Parts: sequence; structure tokens; C-alpha cells
Amino acid sequence: MRSTPGVPLTIAELQLSSPLPSPSRQSVLNNHAHTLSNIINNKSSSSSSLATNSYNSTPDLASISTLSKSVMLPPLQFEQPNSLHPDLYPLTTANTPNAMKKFTFLVDGRPCLFEEVNTSTVTNTPRKRSASIWDDDRSFKRTELDNEAPDNLPTNASSPNDNMPDSPNSALPSPVSDLDESFYSVEEDEDMMIEQQITATELTTTTATTTATAAMDTDSLIDTFDMLPDNIQTYFMFQLLKRSPRHALRLANATIMQVLKSDILLKLPPKLATIVLSYLDVRSLCRAASVNKMWYTLIENASTVWELKMRHADFKPSTKELMEADFKKIVKRHTIMRRNWKLNRHDKLILQGHEEDLVTCLQFDDEKIITTGSDDHSINVYDIKTGESITKLTGHDGGVWALQYVGNTLVTGSIDRTVRVWDIKEGRCRYILRGHSSTVRCLKIVMPEMIVQPDGSSRLEPSEPIIISGSRDTTIRVWKLPNLETEDDMPLSTCVEDDMISEGFLKYKLAEHDHSVRDLAVHGNILVSGSYDNSVIVWDLETGTNVHTLKGHTMKVYCVSIDPKRRHCISGSLDASVRIWGLDDGECKFVLQGHSILVGLLGLVDDCLVSAAADTTLRIWDPSNGDRLHILAGSSGHQGPITSFQHDRHKIISGSEGGVKMWDTQTGKLLHDLVEGAASIWRVSFDERRCIAAVKNDNKTQLVVLDYGVYGLE
Repeated sequence: MRSTPGVPLTIAELQLSSPLPSPSRQSVLNNHAHTLSNIINNKSSSSSSLATNSYNSTPDLASISTLSKSVMLPPLQFEQPNSLHPDLYPLTTANTPNAMKKFTFLVDGRPCLFEEVNTSTVTNTPRKRSASIWDDDRSFKRTELDNEAPDNLPTNASSPNDNMPDSPNSALPSPVSDLDESFYSVEEDEDMMIEQQITATELTTTTATTTATAAMDTDSLIDTFDMLPDNIQTYFMFQLLKRSPRHALRLANATIMQVLKSDILLKLPPKLATIVLSYLDVRSLCRAASVNKMWYTLIENASTVWELKMRHADFKPSTKELMEADFKKIVKRHTIMRRNWKLNRHDKLILQGHEEDLVTCLQFDDEKIITTGSDDHSINVYDIKTGESITKLTGHDGGVWALQYVGNTLVTGSIDRTVRVWDIKEGRCRYILRGHSSTVRCLKIVMPEMIVQPDGSSRLEPSEPIIISGSRDTTIRVWKLPNLETEDDMPLSTCVEDDMISEGFLKYKLAEHDHSVRDLAVHGNILVSGSYDNSVIVWDLETGTNVHTLKGHTMKVYCVSIDPKRRHCISGSLDASVRIWGLDDGECKFVLQGHSILVGLLGLVDDCLVSAAADTTLRIWDPSNGDRLHILAGSSGHQGPITSFQHDRHKIISGSEGGVKMWDTQTGKLLHDLVEGAASIWRVSFDERRCIAAVKNDNKTQLVVLDYGVYGLE
């Protein structure tokens, strides 16, 4: 051990270099023991002043200079236990950790520095006994006496058994300890040699030949250990472990590990434990569940955590799954299915469709698939698992161009100018809503839901379930949705004029467009319509009034969408542009350009806007500022106009002449070709588990069902 320049007090300066005292120095040793017990701070005061790893901190010399009282520490020195065999003493060759080699501590409120020095590498000369003090007269400098004996040595110093007066608390060494080599007896020389070879840890001035150390007369070794500062206790314990045999280390390790074992998670209140678990991802939660039975039970029953993971992952569970309310199973199933999508692992099922007709509408759930054709006037219902036909709904007098269902209620719009309401289970038409004078081109079913208002409040909108239909007759009609469970059966009206049943369900007739109504978008009480008159109109469904007429497109508007998060609506036109409008002020915010021809399809999910055009490309935009992010095209892209697409925040599935492709929403890269070699793709649609494409192959219309919920699940 050595002192550090610029540091006024170190253990190296406060120690005697030899742990073996002179035989006649019992009074001095007693004084050391008394000094140790008085000057070393108790653990509470020491620990508050120690800073771990504070190797660069240096005591304030100005504050130290104000101290006037001298302080002496008892010796503290450890030699390497080189004589111990590593096989029996595994830690004997272990290096001292860096955190223990150098640190600061306090003695009587005075900063001290501890630093370990390997004396065997510093010098091979006999060690000197030294003492270090704090003394104002000496400006806190170390005073050492060389090996040479002083000239004024007392004449009786040659007798080691004579009683010597106690040495004052000064830097001067003991007269006996500073005699030359001739003073020592043969026995003392042997003791000195033994002392250099011993492998046990030596703290303070213990002697190898006496029955008990004088320093322990008043305080036991344990009491002295308890008074040491925390860092020195740690260092001392490490030195003891280096000198401990294997069986002692094994016993200590087993005892310590058993005591230190503590399951923090289980000690927390259940609510706090749930909060901690919510910060883990799904993979980490599954690994944590295998730690032990108690963790497994805790994680298995943490329903709120699994529900949170389901929402964060944007999983869309089926109605049946939600009824079971086992969110862990939902997360597991949908995580596996998402992986199957990424790896394109699926089962394929092919259903025969509407002969050679164009498929105009496609919708499905976990039980059924419903499609409509352009010329056969029928609606086909299939079993999604077996592909067998469940029923065929007939009654329209023309092709069906619009379809949507909620639960057991199916609503369709046709070239025959009617809107029909069907009971899917019974397979029959319940109501015919008349009023349009031309083809019903688009329709929406709107169910009431809580909508966040601009002021932050929430309100149920609309006030009741409604049907909205848009027609080539330039009008939009808003109907009440019949409740098939409570409404009485009524005879189907065949009279076009004076249809009292239809009048009873009609709420509003919106007639401000000058041309065909091509597309509709709804959010709560906000309705946006796009028309072939080049305009977009924002309506209030609560009052049935026009809020804004948005003009800017120079050609027909084919598609519209609503962005409730930013209070915007979006439109795509034959003029090859996409425009973003403000719902509140009716102003055009951005004009998105890049497509070269008709933009016929729009999709908005979260913060991802996708447009599809007849120029064979899809483009991904940032709806907040109108920046283009990716173009989905090229040699690996579609070779014909995009006829249908759907997307979420992970994937885009699009159809065109030749096949169906899956793209990465975040990067715009092509992931897989799902369907290849098809003459035409009429419609594509997907949910969490399946992707269904209506394709034309060999002059036949077919439904290709790709099921990603089989591998690893069923």
C-alpha cells in the first residue's frame, strides 16, 4: 500500500509496515487498540460518507488544514497468500477487484484514501515501520524514520525484555523497532521470517507468538470489524476469503446464496407486479413464465397485461375470441399467425364463384364468405372452413354493386335501384327500401359508437344504426337500419311509388351533387361523399345538412376516406391527384402528386395512407404532411391497373392482372406473390387469419382462400 501524491492521509501512511510488534511494546499496542475503538466511525456515519468507485475524488486540503488534532490509525496490511495451494484454496490467486483497490472513507470526519499496493513488486528491501499522523505543526506531512538507529538511543535499548515507556502519539517510531539488525535475537529473526510467509489475513498488530493480541484486550475481533468503514470491511472480508479452503467457500456460498435469494416480483402487491410485467414484450413474458410455478401462475392470470399486449400489437380478435376473454390465448394465436404471414405459411382452399361474372363485392368472417356478381343478380354465401355453399340469396332484378353486413343483417344495393335488407340465417329478404331512381353504387352500414369530439369529450354517434346509400341518380339517402330481432315481418312491397314501408325507414335525402355519387366514407356523424361532378361534400348526419363543398379536383372523384385523428378527409380523382382537406374549415391542406392516371382506391390505417392507381403502382404517404414514403412498383410490381387492395400497418395486399402480391407497409418492399398466373383479380380482402381473393382463371371466377391460422395452431 502507498500514499497518493496530493492526498493528505492514506491507509498506507497510517499503518505500521510489519504486523509483528516488538515484545516490549504491549503498552503501545494497548494504546493502538484504544485509539482504534475511539476514532473509527460507526457504520452508519461511515457509510454515509463513502462513495463507491469515487477514485478521482480528492479530499479538500483547505478543510483538512483546519484540523488540529492528530489521528493515528492502527496498522492494516495484507500479504499475498502465496504459500497456499490453489487446489485447496481456490481464491488464493484471485486478483482484488478494481472497486476494492482504491477508495475513500472518513475517520472522525476526516477524509482518508485507501489504495492497495503489491509490496512484493515495489521493493525487496526489508520493510520499515512507519506511522502517519495529522499535525498542524508539520503541515500534515508524513514523518518516517529510516532503518538506522537514532544516535540518542537509550543505553538499555539492547534488552528486549526491559519495560519501555509508551510512545507518544507522534510520528517518531518506537525506539526498539528502529534498532539495527544486531539488536534482534535469533528467535526474533525467525519470527520475522515466519511473519513474511504466513498466509492468514492479518489486521492490526497481532503477534504470532503471543497467546492473544493486545489490541483485542478490550474489543473482540468482531467488534472491531463492526466499527470499520463499509469499504474496508469489504476489503477485509475478501482477504479472508482468499485464505479460506474450498470446503469453507462452498459452505459460505451455499449459505449466502440461500439468504440472498429474494423474489422481488412476488413480494410486490399484485397491481404493482402487473405494472412491472406490462413493460415486458411477449417473448420475454413467455420466458418469464417458465422461471417457476409461482411466476407462471402470476403471468398466466395477468389478464390486463395480455389485453394490453393485444392492443399494442394491433391484433383484431374475432367475436368468439372476445367472448372467451382469454387474452393470453388471443395474443398467442395471433402472434403465431402474424409469423405465418411473414413466412407465407398457409393452407389454400379454392371455391367456385359466379361462373364468368365479375365479382363486385366480397366480405367474410370466421364462419362465412359473402360475395356478389355483376350479372347473375345473386348473393352467394359459403362456409369458410369447408368451402361449401350455404345458401344463395336471390331477389334483385339486376347486378349487385354494393354489399355490407353486420351480424345477421345483410344490406345490398343493386342496378335495380333498390336497397334490400336480408336475414342471413334464414336466407331471405326482409325489407326492400325504394327511392333511388338509378343504380345504387355504394352503401355503408353505420353502427353507433363513442366518438371523441374536438373539445376532448365523447359522444355516441350516430344516435341509432343507419344505412347510407349513394346512387347514380346524384342523391344520397340515409335510412334507419331495421332491427331483424324486433321488427315485425312485413310483406315485401312491389310498388315503386307510394312505398309507405320505405318512407318509414328514410331519414334524409341528400341531393346536392350534380353527378353520380361514386364513394362514401363515414365517421360518427360525419359523412364524406365523392362524386363524378369533381367535388367532395362533407355532411352532418345528425342534421342532414351540407357542412362543406370541397372543390379542387379537375376530374371525377372516385374514392374518399376520413382521417379522424387529424380531422381531415382525403379524396382520389381521375386527375391523378390525391387531396387532403380540413374537415373543420374545408380548406385543401395538401395535394399529393405522382400518379400518372386515375387514383381509384384509397386506404388509411393509423399513420399510413396508401393510394392505388391505374398506372400499376401503389404509393405510401404520410397523412400528416403529405410526404411520399414509398412507391410499390418496378419489375417485381404489378403489370396492370390496381383493381383492389387492403392494408394494415404491417402489410399491403394488392391485386391486378396476373396475381396478388403482399408488400411490407413500413419499407415498401415486396414480400410474397400470393397468387400467380391469374387472368384478372376482382377483389382481395384479409383479416388476421385469412386472405381471400376473387380471381378469374380459365374463364372461371374462383375464390382463393389462404389460411394462415393452421401452422402452429391447428
